[in-house]
Amino acid sequence: MDPATDSGSSRRKVVLRLVSLALWGAVLAMFAVPAVREPSAGRVATALLFALLFVAANAQLVLVRWAGHRRVRQLNAKLRTSGYLSDEFDLPNRNYLLAELRREMPHAREHGSPFTLIVLSLDDFEGIRERRGEDFAQRARRAFVDVLQRVTRGSDFLAHLGGATFAVLLTECTREQAFNYLKRVPGTIGVSDGRRVYDVGVTARVSEYDMESLYATDVLRAAEEATPLRRKEEPRPWAEAA
Repeated sequence: MDPATDSGSSRRKVVLRLVSLALWGAVLAMFAVPAVREPSAGRVATALLFALLFVAANAQLVLVRWAGHRRVRQLNAKLRTSGYLSDEFDLPNRNYLLAELRREMPHAREHGSPFTLIVLSLDDFEGIRERRGEDFAQRARRAFVDVLQRVTRGSDFLAHLGGATFAVLLTECTREQAFNYLKRVPGTIGVSDGRRVYDVGVTARVSEYDMESLYATDVLRAAEEATPLRRKEEPRPWAEAA
């Protein structure tokens, strides 16, 4: 599912919750208004019963969501302490990616469905840090992460390899099909220092699993050492900030 679909699904869930609350409110009003206007033991009891049902049903929804968020937080904490999450972006790290590759490789060989690994990095990141300072470098990385999270589907696997280097595992995807993903990744990232916007170049390397490699480290190394692709956008020296 792509990010646009995820966003649409979230909006539908919000609309459904609002409609459900409105219906509950209408039913409750049907019993509460007569009980207030012409109170009787039966009407008051019925209105209180529906009020209790309303509170119980919505309390259950709140508890389920709270438990779900708590479970996610616990899982993230467990992954972080076990060395599978990046300390900087709460993304899977190199160890997690290698574990995912070990899981995906037998599936690819068994079904004859290759996967493609893309390694993306900001050009000359250390030089940028020296010339522009740590704050600018961190803004550049944060902007890069935001772009990658926006264009990467939930069914794909985005990992932080360290520094300003990231990897995307595209399952059941050939090298040629991977270019559809790369079309969504810009060749440069615009980063402001407060006065000007500087274009930071993005390098992309692509490697399709050849069904021969037996070790996940070899698959990752092949992607990291692949020839950089030529991108359309060329970084400009700078552009005035809007």
